[in-house]
Amino acid sequence: MKNTSPGNSSAFFRSGKVLLLSSLLIATGCAQNPDIRASRDGTSGITSRADTEYVNCVKGGIRHDAATFTQEENGKTLFFVGSTDPAKASGLVELSNAPGQNHFSVYQRNAWQDKGRLINAAVMCSRA
Repeated sequence: MKNTSPGNSSAFFRSGKVLLLSSLLIATGCAQNPDIRASRDGTSGITSRADTEYVNCVKGGIRHDAATFTQEENGKTLFFVGSTDPAKASGLVELSNAPGQNHFSVYQRNAWQDKGRLINAAVMCSRA
């Protein structure tokens, strides 16, 4: 006759489930794209303002102590907040030129922290 204790097999399966769940969570976290353009916090629209005028307006609508950077890339004007690295930037506004109007896209990482100040500034400046 073989002696088994009833708790050993269920403990084994529980630890196996924990290991599997932990592995899946780690793999999912590592697979996320850190580029700010992959963020769900953002919007897009059209403005009739010139690039420089629009960027200056948006810059005036965010915290004055925020580090900002403007770059030109492939015919687009990129306005970064925090860093020029899209994986580290806290905000990004992209402007694309079209005849008579400019298309903008704005992305803000953790927008809930300051109630979407960059997003709100980009939308407000597009209307003025």
